[in-house]
Amino acid sequence: MKKLLLLYLSVCSFNTYAQEYPRKEINIRNFIQDIVGNPDGGVNEDLFESLYQNYLNPIDLNKVTREQLASVYILSEKQLNSFFSYRQKVGNLLSIYELQAVTDFDLRTIYKLIPFVAVKPDGLSFGTLTDGFGGSNQYLLLRYAQILETKKGFTEPDSRSKVRYEGSPFKLYARYKMYSQKDFSLGFTIEKDEGESQLTDFKSFHIQFQNKGHWKNITLGDYQLQLGQGLVSSAGFYIGKGSETVLTTRRNQLGVRPYTSTLENNFFRGIAATYQLGKFDIIGFYSRIKRDANLVQDKATNLEYASSLLTSGLHRTLSEIADQSILTEENIGTNITYKNKENTLQIGFTALKTNFEKPIQKAEKVYNLYEFSGTENLLMGLHYSYNYQNLNFFGEIARSVSGGIGAVSGVLGSLGKRTDFSVLFRKYDRDFHSFYANGFSENSRNINETGLYLGVKHALTKTWSVAGYFDYFQFPWYRYLVDKQPTSGFDYLGRITYQPSKTLQVFFQFRQENKEENTKITETYVDKKTEKTREVTVIRNRTRRVFIANLDYKISKIWNIQTRASYSTYRFDGQDLTQGFAIAQDVNADLGKLSFSSRLAFFKTDDYDNRQYFYEQDVLYAFTFPAYYQHGIRHYLMVQYKLTRNVDVWVRWARTDLFNGGIFSSGLEEIPLSHRSEVKFQLRLHF
Repeated sequence: MKKLLLLYLSVCSFNTYAQEYPRKEINIRNFIQDIVGNPDGGVNEDLFESLYQNYLNPIDLNKVTREQLASVYILSEKQLNSFFSYRQKVGNLLSIYELQAVTDFDLRTIYKLIPFVAVKPDGLSFGTLTDGFGGSNQYLLLRYAQILETKKGFTEPDSRSKVRYEGSPFKLYARYKMYSQKDFSLGFTIEKDEGESQLTDFKSFHIQFQNKGHWKNITLGDYQLQLGQGLVSSAGFYIGKGSETVLTTRRNQLGVRPYTSTLENNFFRGIAATYQLGKFDIIGFYSRIKRDANLVQDKATNLEYASSLLTSGLHRTLSEIADQSILTEENIGTNITYKNKENTLQIGFTALKTNFEKPIQKAEKVYNLYEFSGTENLLMGLHYSYNYQNLNFFGEIARSVSGGIGAVSGVLGSLGKRTDFSVLFRKYDRDFHSFYANGFSENSRNINETGLYLGVKHALTKTWSVAGYFDYFQFPWYRYLVDKQPTSGFDYLGRITYQPSKTLQVFFQFRQENKEENTKITETYVDKKTEKTREVTVIRNRTRRVFIANLDYKISKIWNIQTRASYSTYRFDGQDLTQGFAIAQDVNADLGKLSFSSRLAFFKTDDYDNRQYFYEQDVLYAFTFPAYYQHGIRHYLMVQYKLTRNVDVWVRWARTDLFNGGIFSSGLEEIPLSHRSEVKFQLRLHF
């Protein structure tokens, strides 16, 4: 039947060139859960952003590079080899249905891949901006969100504290983008966070041209650079360790990417261009941007220096407003990458020089002894990627002006049709300084770490599969809230999945993490023959275990349900065990023009250390990933309605209720009630 279907669709393709699969709105939440799982902290907004961009601008299978196709985190090395071998033999694909003819591609893989790829007809590149406007797609997003209960920051000042938020309690977001199949993109983003007084507190803009002769990319405005394994410069979208235990250990060279996120840091503002010269891609870029920083005046010299670079992007109080955009940062650099004719070998060189208007000098703490200080940093790095049969060897080594070295080296491959694996070693010196790095690591930054990662996936049968990883890491120097050096730890994950059809998936997952960290204990001592107690800080091993069970079942074309349960334990050696639990029931429906998503969740945790992270369905280009903790229930309902062919409306309501008189947050964010409610409205105009 499969072969007959392929034959029929292939014949049809000759009459309808580049026939497309009917694409529906993708459920990003489910896709993220498959590759990330439930991390212990929040997920970068760029992760959702990049997947949505790939969905709205699907990759052309007739032009896609190996790095671009691998960056979707769906295909194994064997499947990548099979696809490019097929394309080399038969030429351009006539229809996306031809994927069924690619060796090692099964229907399950194809269903996962289809939302992010397309087969587009060849077209001549436009020569002027006016031509691009004529053949483009455009959309405008407008969003309003607000917490209905009053936070302390929006109340009148009192005798204890006069600090309050200067702006209104609602959050506004506007986004416009124009893009063309002829490789042209233009857009802007405007955002106001709650408590901010300026309606345009954050502004971002870009214009990009691609594939104009030898110029592969010219970008003006805000952009990111994904180079090598991310030790010199890395775009924000990176998963690292998660439920996808193999494919996410490697980064892919994607070059210049427009920046359209609302995260107000980790991007460049200026110009970047990529020029193709034979087998070499040459990238040159320049950036000048104002950074939020905490400026301090030296009492001895009266000179100002920055004690820290601020990354929250929040400008609500007078002190936060005073720190806004007061430090000028300039970056200039280049990347030169060689690719052989067979596209099996890639070698690149990257240089990045960063200059700050005022020197950086962190607080005099022992863990800051090897942190960056001064006004200039120069990074130089070499990266490589080599494909041999079903193996990919990759790595990067970089050196900062301090002399610190950062290095990553790994191999990712397929052992037959059923087994994939990855091995990765990384070493980041305690004085390795790279402001835009985001390579594989246990730490939030690529500094002061050595580690070895092993990952594997194996298909037991067509319906059962297992996956797992083990990661050992060591921190040579002191860390924040860790008063010891060196320290070490490890974590591992195991997952078993049962998927008899595309409508039903069940999985069970277990993860354990062990680290040495500070903890406080009560100590008894004798003072003048009197026995007393005091609280002291000690270093002890900490163990966290997380168990997850998930069922996702598509009952019909309309109805889908998902049940998810999570249980965790947290314990320092010699101390009591604490625990947390959460269970959520989702019901989703697609009624054509009208669709809705809903959830009812119950949670109970002993403390914040056992918080449970659950993804929630949200409006387009937004994500909600709250931490469930304390004791209570949470529910939400989101409705999407297609008013016309070009107009979509979203309305979302969410509320959390705490039992036993709990309150939310602290400081200016405190809500002295046992419930918190949020409303969100969004309008999309597509034309």
